[in-house]
Amino acid sequence: MRTDVAVIGGGIMGCAAAYYLAKEGFEVVLLEKNAAVGLEASGRCACGVRQQGRKGALQLAMASVRVWSSLPQELEADLEYVRTGNLKIVWEPEKAAALESETTWELSQGLAGVRMLTSAECREVVPGITETIVAGKLCPTDGMANPMLVVPAFGRAAARLGVRILTRTSVTGLLTLGSSVCGVTTDAGEIEANYVINTAGPWAAPFNEQAGCFTPIRPGLDTLIITERQPHRFTPFVGFGWWGYILQPKSGNIILGLEEKTNEAFSTQVDYAELAIKARDMIQLLPWLGDVAFLRAFSGITEYTPDKEPYIGVMPGVSGYYVACGFSGQGFCLGPMVGKIISELVTGREPSVSLEPFKPDRFATDQIHREPL
Repeated sequence: MRTDVAVIGGGIMGCAAAYYLAKEGFEVVLLEKNAAVGLEASGRCACGVRQQGRKGALQLAMASVRVWSSLPQELEADLEYVRTGNLKIVWEPEKAAALESETTWELSQGLAGVRMLTSAECREVVPGITETIVAGKLCPTDGMANPMLVVPAFGRAAARLGVRILTRTSVTGLLTLGSSVCGVTTDAGEIEANYVINTAGPWAAPFNEQAGCFTPIRPGLDTLIITERQPHRFTPFVGFGWWGYILQPKSGNIILGLEEKTNEAFSTQVDYAELAIKARDMIQLLPWLGDVAFLRAFSGITEYTPDKEPYIGVMPGVSGYYVACGFSGQGFCLGPMVGKIISELVTGREPSVSLEPFKPDRFATDQIHREPL
């Protein structure tokens, strides 16, 4: 088989890249090892569309939120996207001071509306939360969307433009000719391509290494707990730092997300003993949760880089090969804009957002991970 572009991975990055490349007129084949797109981290995340709390990716997130505003119309699908706001809550005075500094910096970078909240204001926003909180930080233009709707919607929109989505097809390696990548090998045969886009998430690093660049990525585990449906309790996506986060999407269920942890086994197994401990901790923060039934839990495999910033762009010294991976559990918001940027790069245009913080070769001289992820 031959195509203009081969995309490795059917998460939000791969489906968005395929869609925007097809809009540019490219013939695109998207390769996904699972039975459908969006079944890994992109479909198992907590649905936050967040700008605040980022470092190198702040401008990228701000640009992506602008894309999100019209994305349901563009994809002709209900994504359950809404700007609910994102609230970060802290209990320690020193962490409140850090949030103050973060707020000042973000405002200087153009993130309008982000502001500090007092303890009393946080309790108004999240009724019933413990009075021991010290302060919070709210970004009203942040929000959430349903990941189980978003990635399939990108896939359908891409397919309408002619993208061939090959599911149950695992990429096993790259086809190379000198310093050029000219396609991929799969468990179903070879696919020649003028351009290859690596959006393989936790599985991306070996392909990058075959292309000649060391991009350390380690797998993580993200676990979500789903409760029974509740009357409206609170609006924003609420982050608790050391514990995790909580939100109430359109369905009315409460979603509790645990802080990510390392996952060298690439496992999706839920640790129910840990969940019981975490649930008790959360009930201490929000006592009304003690009267809510917890229905189910599931885990997804996330990915982490040493500096928690992704790899996005052209692989230096290699022609025909582009990467968008290593999003460190924070890629859902960025996906639409990253897809646009990949299409800009392939067509030879300057990217809409600077990719300086995301250079794929920034760890190329490292022989080992400089610190645990």
